[in-house]
Amino acid sequence: MLHLKTAKLSRWQVRLIVVSGLVLLLTGIAWLLLHHFGQREGEFGPETNPLEPWMLRLHGAAMIASLLGVGSLLVVHVWRGWQYRSQRLIGIVLSTGVAWLILSGYLLYYVADEEWRAWLSISHWVAGLAGLPVFILHYTKGQKVRRSS
Repeated sequence: MLHLKTAKLSRWQVRLIVVSGLVLLLTGIAWLLLHHFGQREGEFGPETNPLEPWMLRLHGAAMIASLLGVGSLLVVHVWRGWQYRSQRLIGIVLSTGVAWLILSGYLLYYVADEEWRAWLSISHWVAGLAGLPVFILHYTKGQKVRRSS
């Protein structure tokens, strides 16, 4: 159901964004923990944990779903939401964070050389972790705005 006069999302959009975002968050955290604390001692020194590549694969699959969700937001939600001044700043912060996650993820996977990789990786996971409280704030403020209108 499309809500033409408000920025309210359809149920499928909320589910897609929440579920894919949660999978992205959990696989990202799992990768971080495995990468930094889950190495095994192998025959020739520390080895990558065998679950680490699987976390990246799941992370990439969830990214595809989340891109569908983000794309669906641009059609109505972002444009209609612009009329709510109280949500504008947090919406811009959230949108900028998502744009950075998309760009930095692409760069990490396809472009980054070793010189840039460390900086990109840190900025990617910091933005990913910071995204959860920003999303929750945006969502809860949106609920209050809808109740008051």
